[in-house]
Amino acid sequence: MKIDALGVKLAKLMKEETELLNMISCEEEKLQRALRSSNWNEMEVVINMLAPLSERMETIEEMRDLTFQKLKMKLSMKETDGFYAIAAHMEGSTRENCLGSYRKMKIALLRMRGLTSGIDQYVRTVGDTSRAVLNEVFPHRKGSIYSSTGNARPAAADPMVLNRHL
Repeated sequence: MKIDALGVKLAKLMKEETELLNMISCEEEKLQRALRSSNWNEMEVVINMLAPLSERMETIEEMRDLTFQKLKMKLSMKETDGFYAIAAHMEGSTRENCLGSYRKMKIALLRMRGLTSGIDQYVRTVGDTSRAVLNEVFPHRKGSIYSSTGNARPAAADPMVLNRHL
């Protein structure tokens, strides 16, 4: 394949990857809303939507990387050379198309990373807060509980006080 043909293919794959990143970001926004409203059914629907998108993303990413490596080989570039070094060897419109696709893909990736980071931070904060509250409410259940044989075991149920006068 010629350098320009590989460049066109690379730009096409980057555009497809950008579309997938945007679709994943939209689903992550839905996931974020479902988490915040504790809508577990909606969360399950969104997670089921994300799975095939992630698989498709992995496939496109592999194809894009393979095309990029072919371009490097055709140009006899070093392994450490980045995208801009490769793009400098492309012809006018192909180079501009690749550079534009690359910038859009990076922006979509940053958006998705921000959403993912927000979800991660929210889940960690809620989990840490819940654990702290439970440790205060049930201090006797802190840490691991072990049986007389040294095996970990679940904590026993709290004692119950019955009021027979009710």
